[in-house]
Amino acid sequence: MKPVMKMNSLNRQGRTPHGFTLVELLVVIAIIGVMVGLLLPAVQAARESARRMQCSNNLKQMALAAHNHQSTYDYLPGGGRDGHHKFHAYNASNRGTAPKTSHGFSWLYHLLPFAEQQALYELGPANDPETDVNHGTWSTHAIAGVLPAGYNCPTKRPPFQASGFYRADYVANAGEHGTANGARGTARHIDSPGWKLTIERIKDGSSNTILYSEKAVNSKSYGSEGGDNERWAMPGWDEDAIRYGAIKSGSGSSLVEDGLVPIPDNHAPVKDAGTGIWEMHPSVKHRFGQWHPYFGSSHPGGTNVAMADGSVRFVSFTVDSQAFRRAAIIDDGEVGELP
Repeated sequence: MKPVMKMNSLNRQGRTPHGFTLVELLVVIAIIGVMVGLLLPAVQAARESARRMQCSNNLKQMALAAHNHQSTYDYLPGGGRDGHHKFHAYNASNRGTAPKTSHGFSWLYHLLPFAEQQALYELGPANDPETDVNHGTWSTHAIAGVLPAGYNCPTKRPPFQASGFYRADYVANAGEHGTANGARGTARHIDSPGWKLTIERIKDGSSNTILYSEKAVNSKSYGSEGGDNERWAMPGWDEDAIRYGAIKSGSGSSLVEDGLVPIPDNHAPVKDAGTGIWEMHPSVKHRFGQWHPYFGSSHPGGTNVAMADGSVRFVSFTVDSQAFRRAAIIDDGEVGELP
């Protein structure tokens, strides 16, 4: 028994405490760092995929609501107007600076009854003034102080307020920049001739024509650029509610007909603090200032687009400009599909 006891005693005495050496600890930390570096982009990509899907669903619901609007009223929602329609016919010289009745509110407002927002919608007609307030003030705080669910893109920003009133992240297709009143788009200036468009009157086909999309807004210009400085429901005929996918400029041999392809949000205009000038990213082909016509988004690589048939596509920022032009104009006779 004594040798065994002696052996056990030696074993106990021979054990020495053993922990991580500094080199081993550094190796473990390095491995963890590599794993985090590999996993983080995957997690971020998964989150963006979910946000993009939510944005796509927002546009899908808007397109379906537009179809239901047509089923009820026999036309698609218009793009808005300024002034008081009961006292001032459509005229650029006396239209005022904002809509004075809910008749002139944006398409986003007119979709509300078909997006389970009837109560919010009824705040408009209930407060329509019956007197000429073209040069007065009409408070619409109750409507603009609420942003309906689905009116903001989760990739771009959370529901955004400026001066206490919300902005929306989606716009309607007014067709061709340089053509008056959105006459070649799916959203027309309310009260302009022939503004009550129907799906059936889209000559190039509803599956080939843009209905709604996202708007490009630089994160440094939230609430201040021309297409983000008005309340979501009542901007009038304005880039807050409408954008363009095509451009016509010049005449004769110098006529330009091109597509205004979507741009990333960080390519949209920013105001120079020193000069006060609004500048777009140098890579943007057709340059504009504070009021610009571009669709766009904060999604990597492209933007979501709802077609007039109710389908939604993800369109690359590098889409062919002529293909995008054809998709923005309803009556050019040049049928083509967005990739």
